[in-house]
Amino acid sequence: MKNSTKIKAGLLLTSLACAAGATAALVLLQKKREEEVYHEAELRAMDELEEMMRAEADCDDCACAEECAAACAEECAAGADEAARQEADTQSDESGEDAQDEEETEE
Repeated sequence: MKNSTKIKAGLLLTSLACAAGATAALVLLQKKREEEVYHEAELRAMDELEEMMRAEADCDDCACAEECAAACAEECAAGADEAARQEADTQSDESGEDAQDEEETEE
Protein backbone atom coordinates (compact mmCIF):
# COMPACT_ATOMS: atom_id res chain seq x y z
CA MET A 1 0.00 0.00 0.00
CA LYS A 2 1.22 3.48 -0.79
CA ASN A 3 2.24 5.83 1.92
CA SER A 4 -0.34 8.48 0.87
CA THR A 5 -3.15 5.89 1.05
CA LYS A 6 -2.09 4.97 4.58
CA ILE A 7 -2.07 8.64 5.57
CA LYS A 8 -5.52 9.17 4.07
CA ALA A 9 -6.88 6.11 5.85
CA GLY A 10 -5.33 7.29 9.12
CA LEU A 11 -6.85 10.77 8.70
CA LEU A 12 -10.23 9.25 7.91
CA LEU A 13 -10.13 7.03 10.99
CA THR A 14 -8.96 9.96 13.12
CA SER A 15 -11.78 12.18 11.87
CA LEU A 16 -14.32 9.40 12.51
CA ALA A 17 -12.99 8.97 16.04
CA CYS A 18 -13.20 12.72 16.63
CA ALA A 19 -16.77 12.83 15.33
CA ALA A 20 -17.76 9.93 17.57
CA GLY A 21 -16.10 11.61 20.56
CA ALA A 22 -17.83 14.92 19.84
CA THR A 23 -21.20 13.18 19.52
CA ALA A 24 -20.67 11.36 22.80
CA ALA A 25 -19.68 14.63 24.50
CA LEU A 26 -22.82 16.36 23.21
CA VAL A 27 -25.02 13.53 24.44
CA LEU A 28 -23.39 13.66 27.87
CA LEU A 29 -23.81 17.45 28.05
CA GLN A 30 -27.47 17.20 27.10
CA LYS A 31 -28.04 14.49 29.70
CA LYS A 32 -26.29 16.62 32.32
CA ARG A 33 -28.49 19.62 31.44
CA GLU A 34 -31.64 17.49 31.69
CA GLU A 35 -30.54 16.24 35.10
CA GLU A 36 -29.89 19.81 36.26
CA VAL A 37 -33.32 20.94 35.08
CA TYR A 38 -34.94 17.97 36.82
CA HIS A 39 -32.99 18.68 40.00
CA GLU A 40 -33.99 22.37 39.94
CA ALA A 41 -37.64 21.44 39.44
CA GLU A 42 -37.39 18.97 42.29
CA LEU A 43 -35.91 21.63 44.57
CA ARG A 44 -38.63 24.11 43.60
CA ALA A 45 -41.31 21.54 44.32
CA MET A 46 -39.76 20.79 47.70
CA ASP A 47 -39.57 24.50 48.53
CA GLU A 48 -43.20 24.96 47.49
CA LEU A 49 -44.22 22.02 49.64
CA GLU A 50 -42.34 23.46 52.62
CA GLU A 51 -44.05 26.83 52.12
CA MET A 52 -47.43 25.14 51.94
CA MET A 53 -46.66 23.21 55.10
CA ARG A 54 -45.67 26.42 56.91
CA ALA A 55 -48.74 28.26 55.61
CA GLU A 56 -51.07 25.42 56.55
CA ALA A 57 -50.00 25.04 60.17
CA ASP A 58 -53.65 24.30 61.01
CA CYS A 59 -53.57 21.14 58.91
CA ASP A 60 -51.67 18.82 61.22
CA ASP A 61 -53.87 15.75 60.92
CA CYS A 62 -54.70 13.57 57.93
CA ALA A 63 -58.39 14.46 57.95
CA CYS A 64 -57.64 18.11 57.36
CA ALA A 65 -55.21 17.25 54.56
CA GLU A 66 -57.88 15.09 52.90
CA GLU A 67 -60.41 17.92 53.19
CA CYS A 68 -57.94 20.37 51.67
CA ALA A 69 -57.25 17.97 48.79
CA ALA A 70 -60.99 17.49 48.18
CA ALA A 71 -61.57 21.26 48.16
CA CYS A 72 -58.69 21.72 45.73
CA ALA A 73 -60.08 19.02 43.44
CA GLU A 74 -63.49 20.73 43.45
CA GLU A 75 -61.90 24.08 42.58
CA CYS A 76 -59.91 22.49 39.75
CA ALA A 77 -63.03 20.79 38.38
CA ALA A 78 -65.00 24.05 38.54
CA GLY A 79 -62.18 25.85 36.74
CA ALA A 80 -62.07 23.18 34.03
CA ASP A 81 -65.85 23.40 33.57
CA GLU A 82 -65.66 27.18 33.26
CA ALA A 83 -62.85 26.92 30.72
CA ALA A 84 -64.88 24.41 28.68
CA ARG A 85 -67.91 26.73 28.74
CA GLN A 86 -65.81 29.67 27.61
CA GLU A 87 -64.31 27.58 24.79
CA ALA A 88 -67.79 26.47 23.69
CA ASP A 89 -69.03 30.08 23.78
CA THR A 90 -66.04 31.21 21.73
CA GLN A 91 -66.62 28.49 19.14
CA SER A 92 -70.36 29.23 18.91
CA ASP A 93 -69.61 32.96 18.53
CA GLU A 94 -67.14 32.22 15.75
CA SER A 95 -69.55 29.88 13.94
CA GLY A 96 -72.31 32.48 14.31
CA GLU A 97 -70.08 35.15 12.79
CA ASP A 98 -69.16 32.83 9.93
CA ALA A 99 -72.85 32.14 9.20
CA GLN A 100 -73.61 35.86 9.33
CA ASP A 101 -70.73 36.61 6.96
CA GLU A 102 -72.03 33.95 4.55
CA GLU A 103 -75.53 35.45 4.63
CA GLU A 104 -74.14 38.91 3.89
CA THR A 105 -72.06 37.51 1.03
CA GLU A 106 -75.11 35.78 -0.50
CA GLU A 107 -77.15 39.01 -0.46
